[in-house]
Amino acid sequence: MSKYNICSALVHAKLEQIDSVKQTLLTQEGVEVHAQTEDGRLIVTIEDENRKKVGERIMGFYEIEGVLSASMIYQFSDDDFNEQESLETKPAQNKPSQDKTILDENTKERMSA
Repeated sequence: MSKYNICSALVHAKLEQIDSVKQTLLTQEGVEVHAQTEDGRLIVTIEDENRKKVGERIMGFYEIEGVLSASMIYQFSDDDFNEQESLETKPAQNKPSQDKTILDENTKERMSA
């Protein structure tokens, strides 16, 4: 079983240190910086299999020189992410599914009306 966990955060940095903060964030595993505003805010995502590590990483942003605040905005996790995804992408068998048959019959009825 594979776990999937992603969070987004808003990191506010001092304008004069924004480039340094951004570079430090980018060196951390699973961290991506997606946008930067003119007033020193960075939109960041953090991915890791462990929810606790993601929370600790966000709290660790406060240790970066120039960071004024860091707030988690969104969090999503799914313990069965890869298993579910593989079920959805499994090749279809030779026989049509029951749902498709019903859809085809409904489509035929509408076309003949």
